[in-house]
Amino acid sequence: MKYSNILIAAIFSIFLASCSSNPVNHDDDLLRFANSNCFFWYFKSKDLNTDEIKKITAGIVEKSSLSADKFQQVAFLVKDYKPAIETKSDVDVQLAKCFTLVDDSAFNEELDKIRSL
Repeated sequence: MKYSNILIAAIFSIFLASCSSNPVNHDDDLLRFANSNCFFWYFKSKDLNTDEIKKITAGIVEKSSLSADKFQQVAFLVKDYKPAIETKSDVDVQLAKCFTLVDDSAFNEELDKIRSL
């Protein structure tokens, strides 16, 4: 239990650091949702508690003027997203993709399709 709390704290620290270092359009609710949803899928795959991430993603949906259907489509896009990235041998690709989707042109093209619906 103590190890999982340390792991969660470390992941959130990495997440916060990545948010502060990457230029993110804070008006882009779908991209912010995609980023937090990516961490949700990662935590879920590791059987970690997802309650706080659910609150974050729900808050993004709640504050947005976009339809819930678009967010659902983004959630499935993120879940199925498989970037062409190389990682060090000890890096989990499921986690690494959360740091690449913002800058991935293929991912953003698919996100643009959802935006235009």
